[in-house]
Amino acid sequence: MQARVGRVSARVPSPVRRGLRGAFSLAFFIAIGWILYGQLEELDWPEVLRSLPTSPWFYVCFLARYMILPVTELLCYSAVWAMNLFRHFGAFLIKRILNASFAGASGDVYFLLWAVRTLRVTYRRAFSAVKDVTLLSGAAANGVAVVVLGAYLAFGDWKVFEGLQPRVLALIIGATIAGAVLSLLVIVFRGKILGVNTRVMWRIIGYHGVRAAGSIVLLGLQWWAGIPESGFAIWINLLIIDLLIARAPFIPAREFLFLSIALALAGTVDAPETQVKAMFLADTALLQIALVPSLIAGALWRAKPHPLPIDPEDDTPGEQPAATS
Repeated sequence: MQARVGRVSARVPSPVRRGLRGAFSLAFFIAIGWILYGQLEELDWPEVLRSLPTSPWFYVCFLARYMILPVTELLCYSAVWAMNLFRHFGAFLIKRILNASFAGASGDVYFLLWAVRTLRVTYRRAFSAVKDVTLLSGAAANGVAVVVLGAYLAFGDWKVFEGLQPRVLALIIGATIAGAVLSLLVIVFRGKILGVNTRVMWRIIGYHGVRAAGSIVLLGLQWWAGIPESGFAIWINLLIIDLLIARAPFIPAREFLFLSIALALAGTVDAPETQVKAMFLADTALLQIALVPSLIAGALWRAKPHPLPIDPEDDTPGEQPAATS
């Protein structure tokens, strides 16, 4: 397919090819912007404005939690390809937007095509990198989830789960444990599954392990900053629910699912119920609002094509596809 696209592209004059790429890129960002607009339009803006917490630490923790994923992935792919990808940070922001708002794994497909177009790697090498980072990210997150869940099962207070369906809870816990077992198999049989060496593998697992644990801590601190009189320990139960929802497979709109559960359990927090509900609504709204400046930054923070050193195991350097964003 790549060879056929290359032959067709060679017959098109260079100015026309540049114009088509520019038009495709513009249409891509307009489409994503329209999706974000549709999501923001559904929010109850008067209620959101009334519910915004006053503590600046709430927004500091939110920003750190929002940025921790693209920064972690930048470090991971920099380790895989042995180069500093900071100049391409916009691509990681677009990847986050697509995975969060468009469809699961759509951001990974975008990043794969972007890497072929911008870094001039082969499709095989790009696919191997995306596959390795995705698998190892899941392994690290599943490991953290099992540790946190195990500690909670041993020492936590299960009263908060009384309002949830036991079958649903058991299914989510089972999916978390199954995911951890599969992740362990990936590490054990890494020579047959992964393209990166063992040293890079542990670096990626370390980066994403810190990211997963840091996200949990930042979320708890953010809620604590929003309602400081409630105490940090009060939020542990809801942190566990958020963790389980994040690890459960095939769940669309995870943020809104957690919002609905959190609002139903707001009465378990030692604070005015209306204040708790307002804070959760504000956090969900901020997650959607933050995608807009991320889209703008992603469109602007995109360096020119800069090829990686050719891997001696690759047959030929990757050709540019006819149309990628």
